[in-house]
Amino acid sequence: MMGSALALAVATGDPLSAALSVMTAVLGLAVGYVALSGYRSNDSLPMLFVATGFLLTFTAPVLLLGVLVALEATVAFSPRMATSLPWAVRTAGHASEAIGLLLILYGLAMPIRR
Repeated sequence: MMGSALALAVATGDPLSAALSVMTAVLGLAVGYVALSGYRSNDSLPMLFVATGFLLTFTAPVLLLGVLVALEATVAFSPRMATSLPWAVRTAGHASEAIGLLLILYGLAMPIRR
């Protein structure tokens, strides 16, 4: 989702798309923080799942893309990494999004224990 959009924006050099993707990641981080604060103040386990889900869905793919950009400098030392590294980071980003959405769904469907 967003990781792919940011990767495309970086590859094509589209600054507007890259800025919007980073803004989405920052907003996801803010929503995750608010949900985590709700967990701490109410001691509500579902809010912990929702907070973790938001962080994994919106923030982790952008951080993984940042790792990819940083690691591309090491490709000169290991040419075999040039083909496997982007695939691994892209797969990790998609897995993070899927797991994050599952955590949000689980947190919203979980009954509240009082």
